[in-house]
Amino acid sequence: MSRRDVIVVGAGPAGLSAGAMLAEMGLDVLVLDEQQTPGGQIYRNVENAPEKRIDYFGPDYSNGLDLVKRFRNSNAAYESGATVWQAEHDGVVCYSKDGASKSIRANYIVVATGAMERPVPMPGWTLPGVMGAGAANALAKESGLSPATGVVLAGSGPLLLLEASLLLKKGVEVKAILDTTPALPSLSALGHGPQSIPGAKLMFKGLKVLKDIRKAGVPHYKGITNIRAIGEKRVERVTAKHKGKEISLGTDLLLVHFGVIPSTHMVRQMGCAMQWEPVGRYWQPSCDTWGRTNFEQVFVAGDGAGVTGAIAAALKGELIALEIGRCLGMLDTAARDKAAAPIRKAMMWDGFGRPFIDRLFAPNFDHSWFDNDTVICRCETVTIGDIRQVLAEGVRDVNEVKIITRCGMGPCQGRMCGPALAEVIGHELSRSPEEAGLLRVRPPLKPVPLEEIAAMDLGLDNDQTANWLLKK
Repeated sequence: MSRRDVIVVGAGPAGLSAGAMLAEMGLDVLVLDEQQTPGGQIYRNVENAPEKRIDYFGPDYSNGLDLVKRFRNSNAAYESGATVWQAEHDGVVCYSKDGASKSIRANYIVVATGAMERPVPMPGWTLPGVMGAGAANALAKESGLSPATGVVLAGSGPLLLLEASLLLKKGVEVKAILDTTPALPSLSALGHGPQSIPGAKLMFKGLKVLKDIRKAGVPHYKGITNIRAIGEKRVERVTAKHKGKEISLGTDLLLVHFGVIPSTHMVRQMGCAMQWEPVGRYWQPSCDTWGRTNFEQVFVAGDGAGVTGAIAAALKGELIALEIGRCLGMLDTAARDKAAAPIRKAMMWDGFGRPFIDRLFAPNFDHSWFDNDTVICRCETVTIGDIRQVLAEGVRDVNEVKIITRCGMGPCQGRMCGPALAEVIGHELSRSPEEAGLLRVRPPLKPVPLEEIAAMDLGLDNDQTANWLLKK
């Protein structure tokens, strides 16, 4: 089993900045990336994007070029197409690449797996033609693809509105935006308005997006409930309720987005302590100010430690690199703190507008539109009615629900159903999603052929190999 100073999992803003700085210190760093090129979701394929595509997405995308260039120049080892399927808090990482699995050990692991779109089950969400707005954005960055016909966007969050403005910029017809955000900001959001003034740049960016949408004449309905995708073989129509009246829109493409949540499966599998974030209604790992978890060797960088955006993610990656550099003797405490000071200042300025934005678009689940026959677990075709039935029979623990219904036992390991399952359990039992708990995560994190595992060279003798496998 080979060994490195540091393994970084993920090559988005946080992974790239951490990997680059660590390599610049002279450390032996390996960055494992499931994608084919560095950049993560926000800077996807930015190295190979033509100038026209870079202009289309603007500075929020093109800024990734500098970060990727720094990473390439740092000489950090980089493996693309590498799917990590197991990680241990003692520094062992197993991953699959090109049909073969490998095991490697490091002194430190930096988990930089980012965030994912929050899955929210609704009637018809499994129909062809219903997809995440983030997925549409990824296709545009990766291959320059865009919808050929008019689209409807539904959900909430700034990224939903940003995607609408980008589609309009490309000449795509946006038939309507069905926004579940309340028409008037909550008192909680307004209370954080004054402290957001230093972050006015973020506010002006949002106002420009809204101005572009209004200028294009796109109907933008706020306070929407009961979104439904209707069709036989694919989506044909979208309905929703607005101020007590039904809206009905014909479309063959519905883009949905309900904000983003940290991708935590890897840290949960390692046994990292988790904490509930009540505003965003999601779980995140408990980390100190340097990104260290309850395990000495494990750090979490970027949105995987709490959603704060691309700029903050890159800065968090640098802070982690400084602390690991100190731990490995590359710089002393005074040098670490001196280098960290401007990074923390930049994070402070970048975060001024965050509390207001987070509360303005805080998720608000209306359980009246969770029909019994709506599929909640796409992998195992478990419905919300199935969940309600076992709860009515006395089951209370989220993992008992999983065992009985198989909700969360599919290939995605609860990524697509886990958050919604906690919401449904909490609502039915008059509890918070936090009290409903978290699904347990077991290896492999991603599907991997057993023959790959059997063929792995662990660098152990036969008895050691048997003991290692039995321990897992």
